[in-house]
Amino acid sequence: MPVITNSQLQVWLDKFARFCTEAVGDPEFSAGFNAGMEKGSMDVFSGAGALAAYLLTLTDEDVIADLLPTARDLDEQHPTPPDGFLLTVKEISAALTAMDKHVQRYAGAKSLDDHLSTLNAATPTLRAHGHFRKYLGKIAAKNSFIPNDLDLASFTASGAAAGTYSHLSAVDKTKYAGAKLVLKNVGALTTGPVVSVSARKLDGTLTTLTATISVLTDAHETDLSDTTKLYVDTTNITIASGGTSGDVFKVVAKTDRSIASA
Repeated sequence: MPVITNSQLQVWLDKFARFCTEAVGDPEFSAGFNAGMEKGSMDVFSGAGALAAYLLTLTDEDVIADLLPTARDLDEQHPTPPDGFLLTVKEISAALTAMDKHVQRYAGAKSLDDHLSTLNAATPTLRAHGHFRKYLGKIAAKNSFIPNDLDLASFTASGAAAGTYSHLSAVDKTKYAGAKLVLKNVGALTTGPVVSVSARKLDGTLTTLTATISVLTDAHETDLSDTTKLYVDTTNITIASGGTSGDVFKVVAKTDRSIASA
């Protein structure tokens, strides 16, 4: 049966994710966007030229009283597009419906999300960029990957086999599935530590991941002992040997892939 291949589906998913990201101008994707809702909010609702600042220059108290509260709210909380809002564009909705019908006919799936769930049942195989889900909905968090690399924790060595663990963040399981974890040097390291990371999987179980950092240059990334895309958090980092006071590295959750050229 001529069902779309995984590589073809990946291109299709990434193109829609890129369209959504660039149509909105999402700064999570690129801080350099010069258009979009956040850019508009910064130009119109915040700063010296903000709507609220303008209203405060008026002399009519009734105008100020009626309009200033909402202008203040727009400054304090910039408007954001609701999840799935681009589905209200009929051409976009039609394209996603066509994919649902395709996988229904040729893969026996109920929907695109159902097809992705089958592909990812045993191990993460093909997930959609987080902005596909953010702006189009249609798929569950388990079939969505983090749009950018995410720093989960850091470790600062205080000497050989000693140091301090700091928790930074975790993958939001309500939005995304798990990710591959790596160790990333923060500055050049002096010695190569033997590292153990207590990592939490998407299913809640804890696993000890290990690695020896042998390349000491700044920003180098070292794979841990399990490279599957199953992890969402860390609970501790230790070093069994090595380590020089002041050396720092992070545990980073990796995005599946870039959609910049989709």
